[in-house]
Amino acid sequence: MARTPKVVEDRREQIIDAALHVFAQKGFTRATNKDIAREAGITPGLIYHYFDSKEALFMEMLERRSPISIVKAMPAEMFDLPAEDFLRTLVLHVLQLVEGEDFLLFIRTIAPEIIVNPTLSTLFRGLLQQQVLAFLHDFFARKMANGELRAGNPEIAGQMLIGSVMSFVMRRHLLQDETLLALSQQEITDSIVDMFLLGLKPREQ
Repeated sequence: MARTPKVVEDRREQIIDAALHVFAQKGFTRATNKDIAREAGITPGLIYHYFDSKEALFMEMLERRSPISIVKAMPAEMFDLPAEDFLRTLVLHVLQLVEGEDFLLFIRTIAPEIIVNPTLSTLFRGLLQQQVLAFLHDFFARKMANGELRAGNPEIAGQMLIGSVMSFVMRRHLLQDETLLALSQQEITDSIVDMFLLGLKPREQ
């Protein structure tokens, strides 16, 4: 039977879901295509019809199952929202995704590997810079240019926002900080956005 675009896309999604689960259990280095194929219920050779390598599969998994997917799906008109509304929407959606059970398992397993594995570090850094940081740079640059936010370095602003979100997630789920675990995702979102925007408000003349 010919593979229609929908069949191809469904199969890719099936393999990506399986890879996320296997990477979360075994880590990137120990996981094999055989493991992923077993989880997906397909033959190992079939994976190569859809992905050139395990690294290519890892990259697409990040693009589709990480906050990068939220950034890519954001419509251009979101940039026209007030900065506060935009950031509250973005941060809350990111928290909802990364605090899902599968992604939390993935973070716990893969985060240490990214630090020590040059291949993963390069892949992750490339996606972060090309997708997330570029997106945030454009947003902050626009808001700084129109005077809604104080003029500054839009790249640093993006880095600081990412750092704030990552810090909360790590303290909640890697360090099991009871104070932060007691907070809702909305409360965390409000805290991050309120404190972040306080530092970027235009100075009074």
